[in-house]
Amino acid sequence: MSNKDETAGKLLGPDRAAAVEATDRSKPIPGGEPPCPECDSAMTRHVEKHPAPRGGGSPFRVRLVCSSEDCGAWTVYDW
Repeated sequence: MSNKDETAGKLLGPDRAAAVEATDRSKPIPGGEPPCPECDSAMTRHVEKHPAPRGGGSPFRVRLVCSSEDCGAWTVYDW
């Protein structure tokens, strides 16, 4: 029995996550997602509402997930 949560990819390290975030913020349009720094596959952007109330700033966050099932690297940043 396979569960996608059990096979989730690794969280990107701080330097790689910051670079991917900067690239994504520079082109926040459909099709503007950055390549995965781990495997160069396209990343998929998911805009999510924060699970808890936030003081100031946007109530949203962006999750970038590598589209490769073999990689699955990901990161999250506040929008």
